[in-house]
Amino acid sequence: MVKKDKQTYPRPRKEMLRIMKSADKEGHILETIIEEFALHPFSMPALWDCREYFYRLDTNDCIKNPVLVTHLALISSMAGRLDQAKDYMKLIGETPQHWQPQNMSQTDFYRIALEMVMPYTSDTMFLRIVFYLIKAQAVPVRALTLSACRPSIINGFRDFTRYGPYLVRHRDIITDTVQQLYGSGGQSVYEILLAEWYYQNNDCFNALVLVTGTIPLIEQNKDMRCLFVALALQMKILLVNGQTKMAKPLVEKIRERIHETGWEELTSSLNALACLAACYDGRQEEVIQWLEHTAPDENKDIYMMDMYAYLVKIRCYLQMGKYMVAHVLVKQLITLLIPGKRHMDLCECYMLSAIIYYKAGEKNRMCEELNKALEPARRYHYIRLLADEGSCMVQMLSIYQQERGVDDFTDTIIDLAGEVGRHFPNYLKTPAEYYETLTTMEKNVFRLMAQGMSNDEIADRLGKKTGTVKFHSNNIFRKLQVQNRQQAVNRGREIGLL
Repeated sequence: MVKKDKQTYPRPRKEMLRIMKSADKEGHILETIIEEFALHPFSMPALWDCREYFYRLDTNDCIKNPVLVTHLALISSMAGRLDQAKDYMKLIGETPQHWQPQNMSQTDFYRIALEMVMPYTSDTMFLRIVFYLIKAQAVPVRALTLSACRPSIINGFRDFTRYGPYLVRHRDIITDTVQQLYGSGGQSVYEILLAEWYYQNNDCFNALVLVTGTIPLIEQNKDMRCLFVALALQMKILLVNGQTKMAKPLVEKIRERIHETGWEELTSSLNALACLAACYDGRQEEVIQWLEHTAPDENKDIYMMDMYAYLVKIRCYLQMGKYMVAHVLVKQLITLLIPGKRHMDLCECYMLSAIIYYKAGEKNRMCEELNKALEPARRYHYIRLLADEGSCMVQMLSIYQQERGVDDFTDTIIDLAGEVGRHFPNYLKTPAEYYETLTTMEKNVFRLMAQGMSNDEIADRLGKKTGTVKFHSNNIFRKLQVQNRQQAVNRGREIGLL
């Protein structure tokens, strides 16, 4: 008799899609969804990939199976449709007024457990739910994805960054609460939160000491979600301090662990992290490769758990000189982030928006967007978030200080960003910025040259002498580091000048 292999959960995304397609053909979608998504653990990316099958469920069937309503609300939340998520929540009743474990139905429990992870849930309600779950001994919550597939816990499924100052002050109660909520990995969660807070406050040494000391414990507990965040933070600290050779081995180490543990939902953020390292190092071919083959597509439904990858993608667009598509994406993200009160993500988006305007030569708009980024950065101590943008941030803040005045906070950012810029002079540099800028007249000559006009024809069109056109042509060749017209036109198309 052949022994049947034991099924492991959560199932891989591709396998889950195959199962759902087969169920669709055989006409038992409801039964299969209940089996796969109600009775067994599943990954959030698998739920997202199978969302079309959930949309086809009958509302009455969902009400009879409240857990399916919570899944539909989760899907809406992952798409950034918070009003729709609230509407689904209403299908399973109002939040209970009196929270006594003996009076709680299964449906009540589903509701409050879901509210805990909803972006619109207030901090007061979130803490109330956490302490209720602990009191009701309904912990640890094994399915709680603290990082939401991001390389961060302090800015993971919720934005906890504004509570950074309390981490040291209330260490014991935070550690105890996290351990009860999250299980044996709770101690590691606290250490990572603190290391992330140290890093944002530019205490890179203590952040690195803390995170490297925590990694062996996390590996011992085999907690891939925490390990991913810890290794990613270690890599970021080393990277911005010029240790680029450490980036690739750390990425491969994380990839190996993901393969060993089956946590494939972390792959998207890991690929984005590797691409960000390529951006810092000016490895344009790797950036292009990620953009064309791996990056999430913002022209489809935005998947909020890919937020980190979208933010990296904006940087890639900037590095490729694609300012318009970068602008469209950043505004799209801002619209989705505001209702969820994602302070750190919004700060990053406004900062990236400022960089877009700076690159496009819109200095006034740059100052407006940079001011929007500086407000939460000052309030919540997002020092490294701004400083890690390197030379571009130095240039922008220099202009900003001329317009809005000098202060200690922006001076600090300029100093730190200058250090990053010295390590990575090619970060966010577009292909055109590797060459000397053409004057307005040289650009006019170049455009006509690209149309195949001779020097005499160009001179006639511009009302100049042929010798003047030749002079400008020679300047174009020198600046673009080419020998002739055809090479100049090819180079111009490569770097986006034509």
